[in-house]
Amino acid sequence: MPCATMTPPPSLRRRLLRVFVAGMAMSIALVAVGVLALAKPFNNYVLQSGVERYAETVARRVSFDAQGRPIGLNAKIEPWLFDSLGQEVTLRIVDEAGAVAFAPDESTRPLVPDGEAFDPGRRRFALTRGGVAMHAATVPIVNEGRIWHVQLAVSDRLVLRMRESIGMPALRQGIVATCAIFLLIFLVTVHVTLRRALAPLDAASAAARRITPRTLDERLDEAGQPIEIRPMVQAFNQALDRLQHGFRTQQEFLASAAHELKTPLALIRVQVEMGADDERRRLLLQDVDRMARQVQQLLMLAEVSEPQNYRIALVDPGPTVQEAFDFMARLAERYGVHLGLRVEDGVRQWAADRGALFTLLKNLLENAIQHSPAGGVVALTVRRGGFCVRDEGPGVKDEHLARIFERFWRAPDNRGEGAGLGLAICAEIATAHGWRIEARTPGRGLEVSVHVGDAAVPPATPGSAGGQRAPLAAAGDY
Repeated sequence: MPCATMTPPPSLRRRLLRVFVAGMAMSIALVAVGVLALAKPFNNYVLQSGVERYAETVARRVSFDAQGRPIGLNAKIEPWLFDSLGQEVTLRIVDEAGAVAFAPDESTRPLVPDGEAFDPGRRRFALTRGGVAMHAATVPIVNEGRIWHVQLAVSDRLVLRMRESIGMPALRQGIVATCAIFLLIFLVTVHVTLRRALAPLDAASAAARRITPRTLDERLDEAGQPIEIRPMVQAFNQALDRLQHGFRTQQEFLASAAHELKTPLALIRVQVEMGADDERRRLLLQDVDRMARQVQQLLMLAEVSEPQNYRIALVDPGPTVQEAFDFMARLAERYGVHLGLRVEDGVRQWAADRGALFTLLKNLLENAIQHSPAGGVVALTVRRGGFCVRDEGPGVKDEHLARIFERFWRAPDNRGEGAGLGLAICAEIATAHGWRIEARTPGRGLEVSVHVGDAAVPPATPGSAGGQRAPLAAAGDY
């Protein structure tokens, strides 16, 4: 069966955005339901309160004669409103007993609910006039100590018609425009807010990705994280504490075990050398030397794996390259291999630990010499951006190239005496310097290149300090 494609889970930002959008949609739905349920009572309330406000406005425009009796409205309210719309808008000004003192249509009856008497305390009421449903309001006014009541009635059909023809379209357009602007502002605001809210988490993720086995002493900042994220950051830092402790314990055990083995091996060699000079003695000495070399490589591997052991400074690679080349000339002579050195023009200073650089060159040359046939040539080429070592041995198959820098790895057809640690030490040194080491098979033999780059300033490496120290490897290590 074909494998099903796994869909990656949505991001936290997308999830939060979905929650916000769903919440807004639910709020809109609840508001719509509420509006539908309350539309009719709300409409009646708006009609009643609107008529009352209109009545209060009209009451402030009432004119009185010299005797203090109402005679009409001032010029701010034109009389045509009540003449042309007499069936839709009705005005009465009555006294406390309900007697009409002024009416545009010269009516003598006050506005009262159907079948009821005039009540000055009734502020809002509905009535039917000429078969037309109307909403009315009574508003008291005081003039020269006498109380008058202004009554205003507006037909429901007029208000509804004006609302449907003018008010509702304008309201709908306003609502659509407002919702569109609100939605745009909401999306932009949510995007910016989520981006700022998740910025500490993104920074913590970037910091976590930068942590490597060589920077296990770094920790994520807890203070800048939201309260909900801090437990996860604390747990991650605690996991780093345990990992760093385990890594340090492993390195200390490796160094201690290798160091403790050096003395017994030296004693064994002395005892073997005191025996009879025969073939058995020669083979035993070879075994002891092989074990001693592997122990020394374990010590070297433990040392180069610790960043604080490096002292990075600007160094001229020329003297160190020549020193490693001259040092390995004796081993090349023993194997019957010719060494070649070429230093190109324009080589600048490198930000490096001089002792580690010597060890790196020495291990690469040693590996090339051991795998070259008698009479072969091992070439060391130094360029501005790095160096490479090339031999004329059997090379490495393409499928094995990715593993030659692994610890204790040896090619299946390798019959050499090495333990598979030399190139692993080279990889550790290159990584500690921020260099890139790679191998390829150019047709014959193996070529290992180290790309130093054009850095002219020492990188910020743990334990960096000016000055140099003795090479990590010494002549006695061979």
